[in-house]
Amino acid sequence: MLTSILRACPLVGATLGLAMLTIDEQPRAAALAAGGTVEGHITVVSRPTRRLSSAGAYPGRSVTVGPPGAGSELPNVVVFVDVPTPVPSAPDRATIRQVDEVFSPRVVAVSTGSTVEFPNDDPIFHNVFSLSRAATFDLGRYPRGESKIQRFERPGVVKIFCHFHSHMTALVRVFDHPYFAIPDAAGRFVISGVPAGSRRVVAWHERVGEVAHVVAVVNGATAAVTFALPLTDPR
Repeated sequence: MLTSILRACPLVGATLGLAMLTIDEQPRAAALAAGGTVEGHITVVSRPTRRLSSAGAYPGRSVTVGPPGAGSELPNVVVFVDVPTPVPSAPDRATIRQVDEVFSPRVVAVSTGSTVEFPNDDPIFHNVFSLSRAATFDLGRYPRGESKIQRFERPGVVKIFCHFHSHMTALVRVFDHPYFAIPDAAGRFVISGVPAGSRRVVAWHERVGEVAHVVAVVNGATAAVTFALPLTDPR
């Protein structure tokens, strides 16, 4: 019956087909209306870092930091979009392992309310703590095979240390919105669902600070941005 109507009345068929397409496209249209996408690429230029000597509870140990290859600092970069007000988002769960007297990964990014787990994979004790304004805590000492968990409720930069090993440091970047990412091994990143408008996109590294570009975000479209971050040898 429907086929006969479509054949007899092409105009009706075209209209009905358009209506059916519109219904099928509704979920996708709703997703596109939720915002636009910011994607881009980051390059990092850095020098080899120096050799550090361990201090504290385990004297005589030493840890080599670097020399890094091209792009080795990319996992320590956080890209985010500035938004004027907090945007609710589901909490995350991240992991920072303690292995070979190093926090790995060294930098993680999470939304407020998220938890970070700190497993100890070393055959020695560690004691994870922070005195940062965004989160102050002390997880106490614990041996290999055990793990502690910390929840992060406030946005900001949280610097992580170990009471026993002064060379061990990590960073947790906490956001009150979901518009952030850490680039992949090739320096690429994608941030979806960004509210439309003129948006400040920031690439942040602890030794560089913030490098920002302003892009026009359009619902259902992709805005491209490129960053080049110059790093110097920490002294």
